[in-house]
Amino acid sequence: MTCAKPAPSAPTAGQPRVAQFDRAGRNQTPSTGAASSATPRPVPALSAFIVPVLLDDDQSAACLGVSKRKFHELRAEAWMPRPVVLGPRLLRWPRAELEQAVTSMPRQETTSSEPAHLRRGKIESLKKRGVPA
Repeated sequence: MTCAKPAPSAPTAGQPRVAQFDRAGRNQTPSTGAASSATPRPVPALSAFIVPVLLDDDQSAACLGVSKRKFHELRAEAWMPRPVVLGPRLLRWPRAELEQAVTSMPRQETTSSEPAHLRRGKIESLKKRGVPA
């Protein structure tokens, strides 16, 4: 799949002019003053069909389901992929590597029925009463 639109060809003498529209639906065809018999048709936006391979930090954060700030904190983690450096201030992350990194993220070992500070409090109260914990 290509990302570029083909260049519009100039209409010949026998062809009607077709209006060109931008992504917002505004007519971009220069006006000639003559009424055109062609029905204007909007050009479909290709961005709905293109899935970027390299993601910026906003897109990467959205891909992981975290905020941009949390994404920048996660960059220091060992399991996070290193960015592709396209320029001195242009970093991108490969989508496939981010998706693969999610599988190697650390998981919570066990789920406890109560928080640790409550367990500690119960143990301390049992010790005060002389009951072995």
